[in-house]
Amino acid sequence: MARKRRLGAGIDLREYGKVLFKRRWTVVAFFIIVVTIVTLGTFLQTPIYQAVSVIQILPEAPEVVDFKEVVALGSRNYWAMKEYYETQFRIIRSRDVVARVLDELELRDKAPYATARDPEALLADQILVQPVKNSQLVNIVVEHPNPELAQSIANAVAVVYQKQNLVRRAEASKNAIDWLREEGGDMRDRLVDSERKLQAFMKEAQVFSFDEKFNLALRNLAKFSEAQAEAKRKRIELETLYAKCVEMKAKGQASMIPEVMDSPVVQDLKSEKVAAEKKLAQLEPKYGEKYPEIQALKSQIALISAKINQEIEQHIGSIHAAYLVARDQETQMEKAVADARHQAQDLSEKEITFKELRRDAVANQTLYEELQKRAKETQITENLSANNILLIEKAQRPEFHVKPKRRVNVALGMLLGIIGGVGLAFFLEYLDNTIKTQQDIENITDIPFLGIIPTFMAEDGDVTKGELFTHYYPKSSITESCRAIRTNILYSSPGKELVKLLVTSAGPQEGKSTTVISLGTVFAQGGRRVCLVDSDLRRPRLHRAFKVERNKGLTNFIMGEMGVDEIAIPTEVPNLFLIPSGPIPPNPSELLESEPMKELMRQLEERFDMILFDSPPIVAVTDAIVLSRQVDGVVLVVKAGKTTTDMFDRAVRQIEDVKSHAIGSVLNDFNIRGEGYRYYYYYHYYRSDEDGSADPTKRRRTRKRTVDEIRKSA
Repeated sequence: MARKRRLGAGIDLREYGKVLFKRRWTVVAFFIIVVTIVTLGTFLQTPIYQAVSVIQILPEAPEVVDFKEVVALGSRNYWAMKEYYETQFRIIRSRDVVARVLDELELRDKAPYATARDPEALLADQILVQPVKNSQLVNIVVEHPNPELAQSIANAVAVVYQKQNLVRRAEASKNAIDWLREEGGDMRDRLVDSERKLQAFMKEAQVFSFDEKFNLALRNLAKFSEAQAEAKRKRIELETLYAKCVEMKAKGQASMIPEVMDSPVVQDLKSEKVAAEKKLAQLEPKYGEKYPEIQALKSQIALISAKINQEIEQHIGSIHAAYLVARDQETQMEKAVADARHQAQDLSEKEITFKELRRDAVANQTLYEELQKRAKETQITENLSANNILLIEKAQRPEFHVKPKRRVNVALGMLLGIIGGVGLAFFLEYLDNTIKTQQDIENITDIPFLGIIPTFMAEDGDVTKGELFTHYYPKSSITESCRAIRTNILYSSPGKELVKLLVTSAGPQEGKSTTVISLGTVFAQGGRRVCLVDSDLRRPRLHRAFKVERNKGLTNFIMGEMGVDEIAIPTEVPNLFLIPSGPIPPNPSELLESEPMKELMRQLEERFDMILFDSPPIVAVTDAIVLSRQVDGVVLVVKAGKTTTDMFDRAVRQIEDVKSHAIGSVLNDFNIRGEGYRYYYYYHYYRSDEDGSADPTKRRRTRKRTVDEIRKSA
């Protein structure tokens, strides 16, 4: 059978109401305690009176002269003003102000300051500074048990703070004047020294105007750089031409040099050579080589060729000479550029030093003049009495105390008492993991809920008579609740007759023995032959309820010493028989699992219509588990307010683990009134004074409710 946990599945306001009703005395007790403590504490407190003086803190002091003071008494910047006001609020409660107030009012010898370890701290704690929103006003609030002292202290704090503000400014001005005079002398010496250094540097550098000389150097550098570039270009051009000439000369192509070809002399010589060669070509075939004229022409041609070669060499030499000149010019220009650049760099470095010295001299002069000016201004403002702290309203003697606020405290105490009491009630309910209602059982398991047995006790207090309550009071609502359980048991297994039932519980002292007796009684009242078997061979109890001895019983039959008829004892309840436990054996579990035990069950089935077995708790020992395998069904008894959810869940799990049939659960010892469930389970009868069998716990005339109505309401 599947188990389930539906705790907290939903919010039911009725359940909350039940919890509050159940824990109502906890809520009431907590409420009374809290309200009592708060009320006593409130009325025992010493009354505190409050006096208020009002001052105005201006952002700036009134302007008497048209220059700033050494100590700025205010600021127009938002953040600076915020910090300024916060600083003033702290100064009002400072030890210096508080100490002067103590001295002026002669409070050091008066209580409670005379006995205080730190009277300044004590008085500061009694002073509150409250700025008035959207204004420059500040309330100086003093709380004191003595209304006259509260008034005096509030006024004294305002006056002392106002005076201290002027004193601080005067002291700061005096210190500023001394510092300005000392610093002015040092600044004058530094100014003279910086001016001397500037003059010495200018004399050493022989420069009076760095700008003019530096501009001249830059112009020279530009001019030399341009000349250097031109000389370099010309040198490269001539160098290339000379190399070409040398190359063509080496190849025998010197006459093809452009400069040679363009020379008029070379051109004339070439023309003469061509004419001589032409004439030679005409005469040589006719006269031969040895002809004088031919010899003369050849000599002429050779002479012309020599002149041409000479002319070519002269041209190449002139090109080489021009190249050398251009190279020398380039070298000279490079040197000139380097000298000009060095001169410019030197002037630049000197200018940096000059500007640094001049800037130092100018700065020293400016600072010296400012210090001189500020010293004179401070001397003027030192004697000014303008103050930005104004006393607007003096404190008046308070007529009524402000603390404690008795009505408010009592109201808060009541509210706290109610909230705390309700919270405590729910906290205790949260810590309580016991089963209290049918809903708790159904949240844990799916086994059927058979019904409840309300708390009962016989009128005369007889315990044994209370266990036989259903016999002595057959028409009571409690007996009727047992009959409802009987009905639910009979209809729990349609098509199968239940004869042997085991009644057990998760733990001890949960009312299983009383439940066995009550169920046996109502079954017997229904006309069935019923036998109660006390199979709790560890702590048997049924014999006490029926006031019989247990010297013969179940263990005697199992040991083969007696038969069924000898151990089955009739009780005062008609049709109800009891088999006591007999002597307690050392091995109960083994006896309950033996063959004689099974034989006993067979014989009992032949003699009785219903057999109910009382067993030890199912979680504590294995006896109940052993018996559960031999009976037709198991009824689990749960004691309201005692059986925990974990114990009950474990018991159900053990029954299911051995495949036993759990018929259902019974909620025992259920206090309807105490739990706040008056509507929960009522079977009311008219009281019968004739037979005295009416419910002794009921004195009202109510109607009877059906089982279905009861189960729905539960």
